[in-house]
Amino acid sequence: MRERSGWALGSRAEEELFRVAEVMSEGRATGGVFYGSTLVSIDLSRALAGMDLAGDALLLARVVDAIAGSVRVRIRSMRLAEDDLARRFPDRIVGTARTETRFRTEALTLLVDVDLEASIGAASGASGA
Repeated sequence: MRERSGWALGSRAEEELFRVAEVMSEGRATGGVFYGSTLVSIDLSRALAGMDLAGDALLLARVVDAIAGSVRVRIRSMRLAEDDLARRFPDRIVGTARTETRFRTEALTLLVDVDLEASIGAASGASGA
């Protein structure tokens, strides 16, 4: 069991994280199922300017732990992956997406990996006319 730092991420901090985030998605449909991956890359030194994250490894670990423990950050990252799926198949019936989310760091960059799997059905039949 992982010990929690006791820190919680506020909504302003969450907004700042996603303001500086870079998002990349890739995926493919095979046999009626879409398999995708979205990477949310967040430069923590930009998002949390004023905190000496580079000079304090313990502080960095506590901040990353608070972010990884945030349900809002996890849900927002999953929605980015689901938005990519919706853009790819705007006219198709998409089943419930199953996701797996992982957090990792490279130096002062937080990387949030979201793997997504969803069934892709026939065209929805909706027309614009």
